[in-house]
Amino acid sequence: MNKGTVRQRLFTVILLVSIGFLGVAYGMAAYKFQWWPYLLFRDAHLAAKAWHVRLMPRDRYRPDLYYQTRHTNIGISRYNKEKAYNGFTLFTSSSAQKAFLMSMDGQIVHEWHLPFSKVWKNPLHTSNPPVSDDFIFWRKAYLYPNGDILAIYAASGDTPWGYGLVKMDKDSNMIWRYAGRVHHDVDVGNDGKIYALVHWITTEEIPGIKPEPPLIEDGIVVLSANGQEIKRLSITEVVRHSDFSSLLDLPVGGRTGDLWHTNTVEVLDDQLADQFPFLKKGQVLISMREIDTIAVVDLDEEQVVWATRGPWHRQHDPDFLSSGNMLIFDNRGHLNKKDGVSRIVEFNPRTMETIWQYTGDEQDRFQSLLRAAQQRLPNGNTLITESTKGRIFEVTREKEVVWEFMSPFRAPNDNKIVAAVCWGQRFHPDSLNFEFNLKK
Repeated sequence: MNKGTVRQRLFTVILLVSIGFLGVAYGMAAYKFQWWPYLLFRDAHLAAKAWHVRLMPRDRYRPDLYYQTRHTNIGISRYNKEKAYNGFTLFTSSSAQKAFLMSMDGQIVHEWHLPFSKVWKNPLHTSNPPVSDDFIFWRKAYLYPNGDILAIYAASGDTPWGYGLVKMDKDSNMIWRYAGRVHHDVDVGNDGKIYALVHWITTEEIPGIKPEPPLIEDGIVVLSANGQEIKRLSITEVVRHSDFSSLLDLPVGGRTGDLWHTNTVEVLDDQLADQFPFLKKGQVLISMREIDTIAVVDLDEEQVVWATRGPWHRQHDPDFLSSGNMLIFDNRGHLNKKDGVSRIVEFNPRTMETIWQYTGDEQDRFQSLLRAAQQRLPNGNTLITESTKGRIFEVTREKEVVWEFMSPFRAPNDNKIVAAVCWGQRFHPDSLNFEFNLKK
């Protein structure tokens, strides 16, 4: 081998090593500063990862649908007829695309059932294809006095998981459908307008938001009584264009890119507006779980007009009360306690004083790390949905449990694995004027 050949081979080796080094260096810089082709590879990787998850064999009794519970008994375990607020309880379960209306003694007196696949045979607003009906359930329902019902479809194993909103009559015949990514909550104003939460994936950077895309953005939609979209607002933008824009500086999104995880929308109606003089009727209350914040949005001004971060953590279901106070389900704020990490808190929104709370006790632990709901009843009692334990129960002001229901929807081979009770609400019998479809 002559010297020229050696020099040529040496040059080739040095050139290849240099190209490799520069490639690695550029790759590291491209990742750090998001230069081309970072976005192409990032989106391709995320898409491949999402498809891998969807194609894996799935268990219907997976942890986001069914949970470990300490309660092995089923049905009504406690009922004090003199102290409970007697009526019918409507609830939804992660076990089915159904809503159940139940009497105080645990009898299901009416059911609504309409599978997603019958509402949308070829949906364009979900992933293509959508997850199967076995992994879709009703997250929340809104019941009209005549038996019509609004139901939110939610999907396990898809992102976003909101699959739409449907209105049906008392016999589960569809009246209309709304093909938006509705999730978590829906409310109806005195004028018949419908308020719901929607979410979508954005692959664009959001100014002022630190997590990089893709991100799950939340919004509020207003629908007509016939299900036509009237207005849509981005949660990020109503925060940005307000005196509370500093909320954008909080650590949002976490590892999942779910920026706000907004889980409540409730309109301030005529009956309660006078009790909240710092707010106006028609404004809506929202809950942003990821930043432990509740806020009120003026839909006309398109901005947040009031917000607070209280002593709660990953909260759900704040409500306006007729007393001028608010009631909230604090999922994880009752830390290091033997009676469970969850609690119900009633507080004064102007002074932030805690007026009342329920925490359970060592013998009657209370804990739902996800989902959950509460309702202040007309007699002063509080109905509590302990979602991940499959339990709905009623407590007095003195914190006595006077009614308790344990969900019967269990895994077939393990009675301690229960479907989540997503939400529950009590109705006075006189508020319902339709004929039930099951025997009382």
